[in-house]
Amino acid sequence: KDLDTAIVHIGLGHFHRAHQAAYLDELLNRGLCHTGIFEINLIRDPWPLGETAKAQDYLYTLITRGSGGEETVRVIGSILGYLNAADKSASDKNSLAVIERLASEKTKLISLTVTEKGYNYGPNGLDWEAPAIRNDLQKKESPESVAGFLAAALARRFNTSKKPLTIMSCDNIPHNGKKLKGALLSFCKELYPDLVSWIEDNVAFPNSMVDRITPGTTGEIISYLEEKYSLIDKWPIRSEDFCQWVLEENYKGRYCGPDSGIPDYSAAGVQVVKDVEPYEMMKIRLLNGSHSALSYPAYLLGHRGVAEAVLDPSLGKFIRKFYMEEITKTLGPVEGINLDDYKDTLIRRFSNKNIADSVLRLAEDGSKKIPLSILNPLVEAINRGLPRRAVIFALAAWARFLGGGVDEAGGKIPLQDPRADELFPIAKKARENPAAFLYAIGAGGISESAMAETGAMLAADLNKIY
Repeated sequence: KDLDTAIVHIGLGHFHRAHQAAYLDELLNRGLCHTGIFEINLIRDPWPLGETAKAQDYLYTLITRGSGGEETVRVIGSILGYLNAADKSASDKNSLAVIERLASEKTKLISLTVTEKGYNYGPNGLDWEAPAIRNDLQKKESPESVAGFLAAALARRFNTSKKPLTIMSCDNIPHNGKKLKGALLSFCKELYPDLVSWIEDNVAFPNSMVDRITPGTTGEIISYLEEKYSLIDKWPIRSEDFCQWVLEENYKGRYCGPDSGIPDYSAAGVQVVKDVEPYEMMKIRLLNGSHSALSYPAYLLGHRGVAEAVLDPSLGKFIRKFYMEEITKTLGPVEGINLDDYKDTLIRRFSNKNIADSVLRLAEDGSKKIPLSILNPLVEAINRGLPRRAVIFALAAWARFLGGGVDEAGGKIPLQDPRADELFPIAKKARENPAAFLYAIGAGGISESAMAETGAMLAADLNKIY
């Protein structure tokens, strides 16, 4: 109760509670910091999250499970409060309170886990046509987007304390801090031009890489906690026992210093490095890309659990012996990481039956994930003359998933993708016009002859799997 709230986090979801909040809880339990997290969501909650969390004094249970059945259960106490800016019953009041909380001179660190789509990015920065961005350009006092809220908060901070600040993206986006900074500065140039130089000098945007497989909470987990541990918890979270966080060296900000009020996360096992890029590239291409490459053929073959899918001999071999090996050739060295060991660890993590991760969770929002994790390394492999047979097959499986309508048993495929309506007819005709599909999903930067060759390989794979 006597903790500060120097940290404000945007995006109170499953992953954040199993990751950043758990790291901070470790520091609190060891007496190494004195701040908790004030949580904010910018989109409506699908269930009464705020009421549930408040009723439990924002305490919740984190269950971690290893592949061998090892289990730890701990109560996390690092969250101190919550506001939803999109609460329909009090949206204007809550939006103002959110801006004030972000702008407060007591706030030293703003972190985010809103997924890539939450930033409203386009191919070259902000998507100026996104509804939330268009709203914020017209109604800057009633923002809806991440950029709108951050800009409004920084404007208020500039007009009051002018205190330096760190804004830290923790989403799976290459150069996530640099990209957020660029998007926010471009937004401010339109609405708050006087802020630009102050932001450049006083606000740090460190890059970061985060990793922990965290399925959603189910009623089974709630019942399990009560039956086995006599814990009554309406919003527990479960995850694997593996956890990784890599932070850029300047995460405390250029002017914050050791007395910034921002925790020393390295004391909780966070890797603080000069350059995050090799780690994020490794994670996005090997973990996230392999998740997508596994999910589509797995679902088509009738697998619904990730562990069940990767333990299928043919799928397991495809991912580890072919797909991961091709992707590895597009990566450079990663300090302190043996890539063969990392890939073997990924397979063990995917095989963890004790966290019940679902294939559909991995398959959703493919149009947001695949350009970063699969298309980029494919284009690089083509331009460098590297092997790409397995990578193209992964795209073929996605095209079959998008355009086939049904799985191999005739069951309807549930598409959850922001571009589903647009991509469905193109994917359906990808056997006849593979180049149209490749262009539609963002495959560019290669010669016409390379596109023709890639398209022919894609069509051949599609003809085999339809």
